[in-house]
Amino acid sequence: MVPKNWGGAVADEKGRVERIPYELCLLVSLRDALRRREVFVDAARKWRDPEDDLPKDFDVTRELHYEALRQPLDPTVFIRDLQSRMGRALEKLENAMLGDTAGGVKITQRKGVSWIKVPKLERQVEPVNLGKLKDEVLRRRGTLDLLEVFKEADCLTGCTEEFNSIPSRQNLNHETLRRRLLMCLFGLGTNMGIKAIANTQKLPLPAGRQLAYARSFHLSQEAPRREKYSHDLPGHVRAASEIEQDGQCIVTGPDARCVPGL
Repeated sequence: MVPKNWGGAVADEKGRVERIPYELCLLVSLRDALRRREVFVDAARKWRDPEDDLPKDFDVTRELHYEALRQPLDPTVFIRDLQSRMGRALEKLENAMLGDTAGGVKITQRKGVSWIKVPKLERQVEPVNLGKLKDEVLRRRGTLDLLEVFKEADCLTGCTEEFNSIPSRQNLNHETLRRRLLMCLFGLGTNMGIKAIANTQKLPLPAGRQLAYARSFHLSQEAPRREKYSHDLPGHVRAASEIEQDGQCIVTGPDARCVPGL
């Protein structure tokens, strides 16, 4: 429980335990154990039981999940393979540093500990064909608003309806909730963040809190698990076809819509 570097602070010269340093040492050990997921907190979100992150049928379909991950069922085989790959990689690094072919990688000291220093990569020149491709796409399709494309995709698939609320009661109407979920998903998917989305869309002041509420109670890991996931398409999704006419993408079918510029 008490690491060696805490020994002089926890115990005095007579070997008696000092209460305050011991409590601090205990809290530090608890923090490290939580980060390693060795212990968990009941009813917590971030520090919950790691078993809750597994699919509900993991014990029954363990072999299928391991096969999808391309990992062995025996942990000792995984550990031996990992140790072998790490050993080969360190050996290659050592040979490269001895031959001065490591690309600037050096072994330095940081706070008295050996540290591997990797130089920053220089900015690469953009390929000529990539620039031409961007110009051609812009000429043919124009500038697209990704949020509008995301909204149209939701109209066709109804993906936002799969995110159920954790609380059993919901007072928001469907359209309001749908707009908030789309903005949350767009902010998370583009790595912009919810606050940036609220500022970019010039929404009212409490919009950031409203989006954060929608994310907490509809986009959490617990929300999709409340309902059994169906591999079939939702009933309101109809077969749609895309026909390109005069630079526009027309969606035909019972749920016909048109997205200009696609």
